[in-house]
Amino acid sequence: MPVAEAEAALIHRYGRHVALNAAPTALLWLGTTAAVALGDGSVCWIGDGADPQAMPVHGGAILSACRSPDGAEIVTGGDDGRVCRISPGGKVAELGVFARRWVEHLVVSPASGLLVAGVGKEAVVWAKGAGAPSHRYAVGSTIGGLALDAKGKRLAITHYNGATLLYGTNPESGRVALAWTGSHLACTLHPQGRFLLTALQETGLHGWRLADLRDMRMGGYTAKTRCFCWDRKGRWLATSGDAAAILWPFDGKDGPMGKAPLLRAGRKNARVTQVAFHPKDDVLAVGYDDGVVALARLADENTLLLDTEGDAVTVLAWNDAGTRLGWGGEDGRIGLLAMDARA
Repeated sequence: MPVAEAEAALIHRYGRHVALNAAPTALLWLGTTAAVALGDGSVCWIGDGADPQAMPVHGGAILSACRSPDGAEIVTGGDDGRVCRISPGGKVAELGVFARRWVEHLVVSPASGLLVAGVGKEAVVWAKGAGAPSHRYAVGSTIGGLALDAKGKRLAITHYNGATLLYGTNPESGRVALAWTGSHLACTLHPQGRFLLTALQETGLHGWRLADLRDMRMGGYTAKTRCFCWDRKGRWLATSGDAAAILWPFDGKDGPMGKAPLLRAGRKNARVTQVAFHPKDDVLAVGYDDGVVALARLADENTLLLDTEGDAVTVLAWNDAGTRLGWGGEDGRIGLLAMDARA
C-alpha cells in the first residue's frame, strides 16, 4: 500500500472525524472524552463511539478554556464576561461575571488548586475550592498571557513592555518586574521554574533566566509564535511559527543560550500552528495552517501524517494517558485518534 494510503487508513481505522458547526477554540480531555469549546459559545462532548453532545454555555465565543483543578470538569471564559465550570453531565456553574469585559485567558494548577483568569488588566484568582474570586492582581496594561509554575504557586502575567512575577496563593506577596520593550502575549514557565518565556507580538520569543533575570532572545521565525509546549522532562520547548516545529533545548542551566534549536516535521509551503508533546513518549504532534496533522519523533526525522484535509489547525491535545489525540480546524472539522487501538 502506498504511504499516503496507509496514513489515510490509520485515521479511518483507529480514529474518526466529526463536523461541528463552529470553529474550535480549545480541545480538552477528560479521560477518553473530548470537550471541545467553540466559537459559537457552546461546548461539545465527544466520547468513544458516542454521538457528539453540544450544549450552549456562553452568549458569544468561548475565548479560553482549561480543565478544572480536580480534572473532573472544564472551565471556560467567554466574550460575554462569564467564567463557567461545566460538567460532562451538562451542569453549568457560573464562577464569575465581569460586565463588558472579555475573559481571554485561563490557567489552572492541579497542585495548588488555583484557577486564574485574565480579564482586561486584572488577573482574577479563585483559591482551591472557591466558588467566587478570592483576590485579584492589577497590572498596567491589558494582560497578554498567564502561566503558573508546576507547584501552582508562582504566577506569571505578560503585558505591554514585559511581564510580572508574583505568588498567586498570597495576595500580599511582592512582585518581580521583568522589562522588555514590546507586547508580550502567551507565556510559559519552565516546569522547574527556572525560565519564563513569552511570545512577542512580532515574530520570535523573549525569555528570562529567573535565577539572575538574564534576558534571552529566540528568533528565526517566519510567523508569529502562538503555541508552545514542554516535553515531559522539561528538556525541550516546542514552538509554532515556522515551516517546522522549532524545539529549543533547556537541559542545562543556561537553557537555549548559545545553542541551536532542533527542527522537526518540516514541510514546504506550510506553517506550524499547533504543537503538543506526548505525555509519556518522545513524540510530538504537529498541526499546520493547511489542515495537516503529523506525528514526529525526537530521535530522528521520521514523520507520520495523520490528517491531510481541512482548514488551519487551531487546537491539538493529548489526553493524560497518551492514548487519545484530538485536533480541530477553523472549518469545525474535529479529528480524534485512539492510539491504544493500535496495540
